[in-house]
Amino acid sequence: MSSPPTSLKPQIPLFLRPPLHSASVSDLRKWHDWAKKLASSVGSTFLDSDDGTDSGLLCRELKWLMEDAIEDHTVFSQMGIENNQTNVRLRTGIEELYNLWKQRIEERRPFQYLVGCEHWRDLVLSVQDGVLIPRPETKLIVDLVADVVSNNEGLREGLWADLGTGSGALAIGIGRILGSCGRVIATDLSPVALSVAAFNVQKYGLQEVLNLL
Repeated sequence: MSSPPTSLKPQIPLFLRPPLHSASVSDLRKWHDWAKKLASSVGSTFLDSDDGTDSGLLCRELKWLMEDAIEDHTVFSQMGIENNQTNVRLRTGIEELYNLWKQRIEERRPFQYLVGCEHWRDLVLSVQDGVLIPRPETKLIVDLVADVVSNNEGLREGLWADLGTGSGALAIGIGRILGSCGRVIATDLSPVALSVAAFNVQKYGLQEVLNLL
């Protein structure tokens, strides 16, 4: 099976980008201190107003952002050293890190769009603006399919469909359960979603199982 041709190129998740940028440990620490202060200033404001993210989760997101952006994680042990001019290889520029974190706090842009991915079940899926972030409860559908197929192996060879596939999360989850004899058709009206889904399908090697329309 093949994916539909598209001229759109999906956003590459931050953790998969080559480390083409650099900054000193001192500059990285300065950014981190600024970002942490901004996160701490939120307190429970977002949580109280609309059940949003509180400072505790924002600080964890900041740690995840650093882990995705920095190539060598041993740098973390050097963050406490004053005026450390050692160069650190980054997957995005330090200016962009400032910009991304301002978007997270001031515009409340979803964290998944900042780093370009979502951890869902045992998958790390590419996502970006214009593509819905896979919901945790959607995992239950994949679990249901697994139960149904385990009770009726013949269903592995049936045709399954995912309408409005978005990032392709559900289709990929089902495709992995069905295995090489399975067939999944995933559709979406959005060219952006289809390009992201195609990236994710290829990442998990399901091109022969999953057809994007």
